[in-house]
Amino acid sequence: MTTSHFSPECPECQSRFKNLPATRRGKSHVYCSECGHDFGRYESLVKRYRHELDTLETQLGITPAASDNAALASPQP
Repeated sequence: MTTSHFSPECPECQSRFKNLPATRRGKSHVYCSECGHDFGRYESLVKRYRHELDTLETQLGITPAASDNAALASPQP
């Protein structure tokens, strides 16, 4: 069974809940709320997700600036 490093689920218990570090600088790690699995450093996790998002936007033909402008233009509830 292969583990997807970009999946929001914990590879051990499939929970989506994570404990984010109180301070997001330095050597802070992100852990699964259910089983304590270490997802690694917060900065590395964010970097991997940003890379996946950039890849998806490229495949869909969306530029980051266009998606940011669309989010700003949409009415807030």
